[in-house]
Amino acid sequence: MKKSYSKLNLLQKKLQGLSSPKGFFDYILGRNRKYLTIVTGYYDYIRGEVFIDDMFDVLDDVPRGFDLAVLIHLLYKDFLTQIKKGNINKQVAGFLLSGKERYLGEKKVEKRVLKALTERVFTFESIEEEVIEEESEKEKKAYITIQMKESEILRGEIFLHDLTPYLNNEHVTIEDLLTILYLDFINQIKEQGNSDKIQKSILSHLKSAL
Repeated sequence: MKKSYSKLNLLQKKLQGLSSPKGFFDYILGRNRKYLTIVTGYYDYIRGEVFIDDMFDVLDDVPRGFDLAVLIHLLYKDFLTQIKKGNINKQVAGFLLSGKERYLGEKKVEKRVLKALTERVFTFESIEEEVIEEESEKEKKAYITIQMKESEILRGEIFLHDLTPYLNNEHVTIEDLLTILYLDFINQIKEQGNSDKIQKSILSHLKSAL
């Protein structure tokens, strides 16, 4: 097994004995904290910022440090909680495969072309072509850096390795997973609007994490 499941490559380092054990002062000084960066379209970044602003406007006790990176970390922690309960590998693999295709795949356009079956009989056939965007057409990107415990990243890497038999030879990293979780959340907000239930659930998670 030589796959890297994040830019930190924690699982491989563990297997190769390259990571050193953490002591008490490492935890006190925050040395067990690591950083991962994801890339999203700029609109999705702004939509997340607006959602957070709405929470500050609507709810009275949102912690001052709540931002987009904290929201994504909360989504990831909730994901870890679900997988720790077990028996959902196939379901999660399906979610990640569809999420990777939807949010991280290349843009494609379907075309109808005329195909000859015989000299006198023709039929239409659908084909997909990759859309190559001009530099001026490309959406501005946003880079979001998330801080989390090393153990949380390692747990996710191990889970992604366990999912390998169900991923149809697709490789998914922690950065992919974080991006899919965030964009799926934002897509729900776009489709359904702000939900009082979702806002209060996030606030409850925030308070329990303090």
